[in-house]
Amino acid sequence: MLSKMMSDKYYCGVDIGTRKIKAGILRIKDPTDMELVGAYEHKSHGFKNNAVSDLAEFSECIHHTIHELTKKTGVKFKQVQLGIGGAMIETRQINTVIPLIDRGNKIITSRDVKKINNNARLLGIKIEEEILHDLPQYYRVDDINSALNPVGLYGRKLGVHSLMILVNGNCIRNITKAVQQAGYDVGNVFFSSYATAQVILSDTEKKGGCILIDIGSQYTSVLVFIDGILRFLEKIDIGGSNFTRNIADEIDLPFELAEEIKKSYAMASGFDEHRDEEILVKREDEYIPVKRGVICQAIHSEIEDLVGRIRAAVGRSGVKDQINNGITIIGGGSLLPGFIEKIGQAMNMPVKLGQVNLPLRKNLNHTALFSSVVGLAQSGFMKTFRYSIVSNGHAHWTKRITNRVKDLYQEYF
Repeated sequence: MLSKMMSDKYYCGVDIGTRKIKAGILRIKDPTDMELVGAYEHKSHGFKNNAVSDLAEFSECIHHTIHELTKKTGVKFKQVQLGIGGAMIETRQINTVIPLIDRGNKIITSRDVKKINNNARLLGIKIEEEILHDLPQYYRVDDINSALNPVGLYGRKLGVHSLMILVNGNCIRNITKAVQQAGYDVGNVFFSSYATAQVILSDTEKKGGCILIDIGSQYTSVLVFIDGILRFLEKIDIGGSNFTRNIADEIDLPFELAEEIKKSYAMASGFDEHRDEEILVKREDEYIPVKRGVICQAIHSEIEDLVGRIRAAVGRSGVKDQINNGITIIGGGSLLPGFIEKIGQAMNMPVKLGQVNLPLRKNLNHTALFSSVVGLAQSGFMKTFRYSIVSNGHAHWTKRITNRVKDLYQEYF
């Protein structure tokens, strides 16, 4: 019934990275009918040290990326779903408690839950910050009963433990201004790795416990899901650019050339049999032979450091024993040959390369690289979809009134 009422809509996800801007379009009719129309990436200019350094240049870069995507797909739109990477976000764990009644007990209502969540947001944010995602972990009733949903329980006081993902307000305003100057509106802003998790990880994986590792250019994000909830998030200041820089320094090459060599010849592990292979590298006006083992050895210590810090981060999560569905890896670094095997050996868990977990009608090449724009577009749609389901229809209006009367009754009787 709903799918017949809904017409095709297009959602565009734009992922702002340190080195690349990626954009992708989903055609969406309903939550079970989605088609990837196209994706495009372009080198980022005017964006340095995780902030806008040249508004005009950065805006032009965004415009070029989206313009090329629209030219490639023939789809035009006005609004984009914006995603930012781990380098720009901060996380904070918040605990707060509110009294429900002076004497006796009362039944906890959805109004009480909303009140404690708002209280946590007020306490957990600094004046210069904005909340991207507020993720209640569990609620405490009278300090003795933990619940994922406390509505309907008796209690005198209610507490919440929340994980908040935050961003500097001025940073996101400057990015939004660049998007607007490029000729587009920003519908929503998400943490890219979290949005990606919604299309990479299944509900079963998240409920049973799993890890998502997103290897970006400068940072690697480690996300741990238990009981369907993001329980732990840590960012590590090592990414694909660290590997490239090591190769550039070792062979004395420009960064961009070192990046191409990394993609073609670098290996995270198992390179002993390829150690003596030679490749020709252009340096100034001549080609010089370089052994593949030199390239692999240049990134070896950085790889070991990253793997060790991922292992330590998962240990700090405190829920490693509850992870039953292994590790999924996305991002450019995940494509490095041997990296998946190295992570698996270090963590003693099954590891796989991320694949989009949506009924897309068009295959997405390099899913590990472009899954973020799919996740952003889908997250924007789901936010709009949930709002429309709540807001539209007489039946939903009647249900809201009924629930409100029920809450008031439980509040005072």
